[in-house]
Amino acid sequence: MWNEHLGFVLTCPSNLGTGLRGGVHVKLAHLSKHEKFEEVLKRTRLQKRGTGGVDTAAVGSVYDISNADRLGFSEVEQVQMVVDGVKLMIEMEKRLEKGKSIDDLMPAQK
Repeated sequence: MWNEHLGFVLTCPSNLGTGLRGGVHVKLAHLSKHEKFEEVLKRTRLQKRGTGGVDTAAVGSVYDISNADRLGFSEVEQVQMVVDGVKLMIEMEKRLEKGKSIDDLMPAQK
């Protein structure tokens, strides 16, 4: 995009919209190995990365969990999705540590 004052204004497509990426580093030793981990991320509209950033692997089961959306939600809504999703994942992790099921905790698609 050309702007008379700024010149060409460019952005990575993943940062269109608010450009807000709220991330939390959290250890998910059990949930990350669970068959429903990817589904939990999808349903909560979150994404995972290694703590080294994009395209890095998790070390010691520590993941950077962040909002997947940049468009269509306000900054407050995006941060709240991260807070709610990570809270749910921690609850699931605790259940799995005790050998219990997480089926009843599976969220509906947001």
